[in-house]
Amino acid sequence: MTKYLKVIAILFVPMFFFPQQSKACEACGCALGGFNFGIIPQNEAHFIGVKYSQAHFYAEMWHAGQLEYSNDRYQRLDIMGRVALKERLQLNVVLPYMYNQMKGSHENETLNGFGDPLMLLNYKVLDQKGNPMESWLHNLWIGAGLKAPLADFEYSNTVQLINPNFQLGSGSWDFISMANYTTMKNRWGFNVEGVYKFNTANAIDYRFGNQYNVQGSIFYKPRAEKVIPIPMLGIYHEKAGMHTFEGFYQVNSGGHYTFGQAGIQLQFSKMMLHANYQLPISQSFNSDDHVHIESKGRFSVTMIAFIGKVDKKSVFSFSNE
Repeated sequence: MTKYLKVIAILFVPMFFFPQQSKACEACGCALGGFNFGIIPQNEAHFIGVKYSQAHFYAEMWHAGQLEYSNDRYQRLDIMGRVALKERLQLNVVLPYMYNQMKGSHENETLNGFGDPLMLLNYKVLDQKGNPMESWLHNLWIGAGLKAPLADFEYSNTVQLINPNFQLGSGSWDFISMANYTTMKNRWGFNVEGVYKFNTANAIDYRFGNQYNVQGSIFYKPRAEKVIPIPMLGIYHEKAGMHTFEGFYQVNSGGHYTFGQAGIQLQFSKMMLHANYQLPISQSFNSDDHVHIESKGRFSVTMIAFIGKVDKKSVFSFSNE
């Protein structure tokens, strides 16, 4: 029964932490969870950066009068890069390093290494010029990309289903689409972003459910000379479908949750620092009635260095005034 709890936890815990989220926490967000652009300055410059993310989950069940539990922590370090191909075209690449830990009442497990990389091509549809103190200005990007199955994906010798979500990779080629919209007026702004991930079956015919996330944040850009502190407050929602194996739906997989989020972004001339914390508001997992699974708060820290010429013509470059 302890192994049963462990299987249940693994199916859900990674679901909501990828990137982004999502992922080999890919059940419902691992692959997306950490994958969001937010209000990264649109200054037409190349950049390199790193993003550290951490998520914590707790699962428990009673069996024969005994409490069995699992405390699971998922840590991820994304190595990120952006290449400005043209004024309206950008190539984004992400290579994640994962460190996954499970500490339970009967068993412990640790797995670390590089995860599946992804590549995304973004196109700028709209970038209005003007004075945001006089009227609303708008910025819109759309993109499409691919996640490659380059990380390890193997079965465990101890628990067969430990691998699908706890492993470093999904073993499948997956497709990603996104849209990122920002608007500003009188130093106030609003950013909303949606990401959808279409998963395919891997070599053993295991397929993670398709997943999406949507987030929206209100932010304020004060007048500053050297360092611009941009506080933001918003909400994040993610949902994933049930997994299938050889075409059959897998129980105890899929679900959805909603987080409130708050963050601060420090914008320098050629660098950006960002910190974000998310606290669960509501969550629902497709788990059995006698199993309790809870997602705890999570946080991320991002550092980006811009390379080459930084174009400050756009209001959405968030440059120093």
